[in-house]
Amino acid sequence: MKKLAVILSLVFGLSTALLFGRTAQADGDEPKKSYSVQAILPDNQLNKDVSYYDLKVEPNQKTTLKLLVSNTGQESISVDVELNNAYTTNSATIGYDKYSAKTYKSKNPELSSLVEGKRKQTVKLKAGETQQVSFNITAPNKEFTGIILGGLTTTAGVSSNEKSKVNVANQIRYVKGVVLHSKGDQVESNLNLKSAAPNDYDDSVGIAYNLTNEAPININDLKVKAKISHKGLKDTNYKAENLQIAPDSKFQYYVPIKHLKPGIYTTELTFYNDAGFSKTMTNKLKVTQGKIQALDESTQEASSNKTLIYVILGLVAVMFVGLWVFFYFSGKRLK
Repeated sequence: MKKLAVILSLVFGLSTALLFGRTAQADGDEPKKSYSVQAILPDNQLNKDVSYYDLKVEPNQKTTLKLLVSNTGQESISVDVELNNAYTTNSATIGYDKYSAKTYKSKNPELSSLVEGKRKQTVKLKAGETQQVSFNITAPNKEFTGIILGGLTTTAGVSSNEKSKVNVANQIRYVKGVVLHSKGDQVESNLNLKSAAPNDYDDSVGIAYNLTNEAPININDLKVKAKISHKGLKDTNYKAENLQIAPDSKFQYYVPIKHLKPGIYTTELTFYNDAGFSKTMTNKLKVTQGKIQALDESTQEASSNKTLIYVILGLVAVMFVGLWVFFYFSGKRLK
């Protein structure tokens, strides 16, 4: 019942926004709220052809990360700016948007620990105004191998224009990566498969693999292929590409299985890229009937909740149309 109450409140909140909120931007119109960002690259920038911070630092060197935030819309806007550590998302991309993100077993200090003062600032801009936001960082007191990775993440709520027929509540987020280099030593990535467990995701069931990159270097342009075997069942073959893994990070990678049955699953999981990285890992996992039943109940509940939302939205739409017709014809009779 609590979940149902939450769903209902969200649905009715959305329907109210659709009815009374401002409408979204129409083609050719300038947005009422929008903004842009530009990194001011410091003198210790290594690659001057990129728009993110790619910095060579000496022990205890102080650097100021400067970011220009410009209001390109017609109304005032409030923009949050955070300096966060990089992490690997469960879809195997590098994320910078979590204020609480931590590295995994890193020998290098986290970027967040190098900041002097607050890691989050809010800048309020009038239409057409530009302000500079600055974060002071101090490099570690000794040289380090690999990289320290994070990002300046900006987030702002943006309203819509009044000529479109549907209101859309949006947030615009930009990221400027921050990469700190010290030693020029070559560092090899260290990707490991720690464990696996049956899991559900987005109304499907499958196996989630707990992985770590225990090296201070990121892995880019990755591809993955998986072969999952179960006696009596057809093998599951899975492929994906354009993956990224952050330095010193852990994450959970999910592979869906069409018909998850009890028994022993043997997985051969290979990550590779065109730069020469390749690693194959294996896992054996026992899946019980009880676990499958629990996952099925979870996915059925999620599917039922989605269906309920669609039904309620349809009823709300019909109600609003009915009210509009009623008031329209009532108004005509009064004339």
